Amino acid sequence: MKDRKESTLKVLFSFAGEARGRMTLSVVLALIGELFGMAPYFAVALLARQIYGRTATVANAAAIALTAAVCMALRALLTGLSSMRSHGVSFTILKNIRCAIAKKMARVPMGVMLETPSGTFKTLLVDNVGRLEDIIAHMVPEFPSNLSAPLLSVALVFLMDWRMGLASLITVPLSVIFMVGMMQGYTEKMETYLRAGNEMNAALVEYVGGIQVIKAFGQGKKSFGHFSDSVNFFHDSTLDWWRQSWFWMAGCKAVLPSTLLGTLPIGAVLFMRGEIELSLFLACIIIPIGFMAGLMRFAFGLEQLSTMAANLEPIQAFLATPEQIRPEQRAMLGERSFVFDHVGFSYDGETEVLSDVSFTAESGQVTAIVGPSGSGKSTIAKLMAGYWDATSGTVRFAGQRIQDIPFDQMTGEISYVAQDNFLFDRSIRENIRMGDPAATDAQVEEAARAANCHDFIMTLENGYDTLAGDAGDRLSGGERQRITIARAMLKPSSVVILDEATAYADPESEAQIQQALSRLVRGKTLIVVAHRLSTIQNADQILVIDHGRLVGRGTQGELLSSCPLYKKLWEQHISAADSAQEEAKARV
Repeated sequence: MKDRKESTLKVLFSFAGEARGRMTLSVVLALIGELFGMAPYFAVALLARQIYGRTATVANAAAIALTAAVCMALRALLTGLSSMRSHGVSFTILKNIRCAIAKKMARVPMGVMLETPSGTFKTLLVDNVGRLEDIIAHMVPEFPSNLSAPLLSVALVFLMDWRMGLASLITVPLSVIFMVGMMQGYTEKMETYLRAGNEMNAALVEYVGGIQVIKAFGQGKKSFGHFSDSVNFFHDSTLDWWRQSWFWMAGCKAVLPSTLLGTLPIGAVLFMRGEIELSLFLACIIIPIGFMAGLMRFAFGLEQLSTMAANLEPIQAFLATPEQIRPEQRAMLGERSFVFDHVGFSYDGETEVLSDVSFTAESGQVTAIVGPSGSGKSTIAKLMAGYWDATSGTVRFAGQRIQDIPFDQMTGEISYVAQDNFLFDRSIRENIRMGDPAATDAQVEEAARAANCHDFIMTLENGYDTLAGDAGDRLSGGERQRITIARAMLKPSSVVILDEATAYADPESEAQIQQALSRLVRGKTLIVVAHRLSTIQNADQILVIDHGRLVGRGTQGELLSSCPLYKKLWEQHISAADSAQEEAKARV
């Protein structure tokens, strides 16, 4: 347990950077301040001794009271200075942790970011990190002082009379019984508490983010039920833990500071026997009352160490995520083609998503990837974009292994258009300009015209200066898609990867998107992941994927005669298209 606590503090302060020395000074200030805080108890003991010895005067009593007041003022000053420094260190550590997480996000596979719910990262960056603030700012600097002042006071009582010293500690073993009861199942309950909180936060982010879809499809009761269940689980599990701890916690807080249980009867016996003086008796009663408060804070600090460890664990786990290693020196690239050589891939290291996939996507040609849902089509596209590294085999681009191409060079070569692209809550102009930050307004508008979105943009309240809304929610799905295509057109890339880019578009929007795409891909290598086979029937090459394996490759005509799965998918597509036309005629 000790090693774990030491390692936890070591991990925490590895993020302190230049602020490490300031925490040492904070600890020293808190320690000195706590020693000054014991002055009133010694003052009362000294005054009682003088009164018993009939040496007390008004002047002496005033001097003792003034000294105690000055010591308390110094304690407040030193504790305040310590707290200011420790809070500064705390904010520095939290900033460094969040920066480390943000930098890690840029180095882990892009797939990790895409596959992880946004609520998870919100919990990691806001909640787990935020819970460390009070622990760093208060527990760390006060931990040594909360122990040192009581130890000094206990030592003093033992020096005055060892029997009274033992009597002052009689409540410690009694309170241990309550502490053991309070800590029963602590590890499991803390894990449940944190997990319940994380699930509640994730459900909240999902519920708020998807509220438009929830209302549109009448799923409010079901979705709110999921959110409500997570809130109830957090409430019930936390309340059960507190109920189990309340009695034991109350007992511990009641027994531990009650030093009179030992010092009063034992001191009275010793005094009546004439073995100690009244002044010593009074001092040994008063001083222990002061040091037990520090011991209670010390015990609370031990619990906070466990809380610190529990909140650091998910942070450490994410920071330990394997990174994609890429060189910094730019690679010499040849023809912009892709080569998959016996590629296998698994997200979890156990279940294979792709198995022994080999093909070549030639430069300047259109390669389509089709197959049933969940067959691995999008995974191939993400491997091409470098979002993941192949588990086995080799993926090459332009004659180089993707692992040998720097991130910025690879991303500069590829425009990736997914079915659900993200728009920032900035102007539409700035959203398009992200394709090329150096583009002029005229170039932005030219890309918008090519993407068939200039006309609808000009109908908006502020034209190109209209804010897109949170994740682009002020625009329709087809409008968002065309803006992302305009952004891709503005980017001077050699490869365009369309990952079911028209999946959510209505027929009118799809026709406009298809026109925009035909302009986008001129002279470029095009990779299309498609479920509407009519959009890729003229592709130079169609890859048919089933259960992670390549089961067919060729042109439309070749596959219809040689690949049963493709023929089945084509027939289903034609049947669905005919049904849609008949329904449209019936409505007319």
